[in-house]
Amino acid sequence: MKKSKSTKVAEYLLANPSAVPKEVATKFKCALPLIYAVRKRVLSGSMLDKAHPVASGKADQQQVGGSHYKNMNVQPWVAMEAWMTPEQFAGFLRGNAIKYLARCDVKGGIADIKKARHYIDKLVEVRGDE
Repeated sequence: MKKSKSTKVAEYLLANPSAVPKEVATKFKCALPLIYAVRKRVLSGSMLDKAHPVASGKADQQQVGGSHYKNMNVQPWVAMEAWMTPEQFAGFLRGNAIKYLARCDVKGGIADIKKARHYIDKLVEVRGDE
């Protein structure tokens, strides 16, 4: 099974505990918030759980309907993924996709369908190659 980027980052941080987060982000070509989330989990010991790596992918690099989340130092779903169990985080993603699909005809139209797809894209990334 292919290692996720977050697992590779975690292994690197375990081997190089004094690594500078910005340099690690550059080395692994990923967002700085991911480094902080993984580092926090490595320090707490929870990153050693291979069943729950923090995922980072295309869904983290886009946002439907603005840039308010992308402009944050840590995107809310990156923090949630670090703090929740895999099952809790998958439920959060599914619930939000359902919410946007349920309301698309009465509120947001195509924008809500795109938001639902964004949550589904993130869920696919998190579930990986099951």
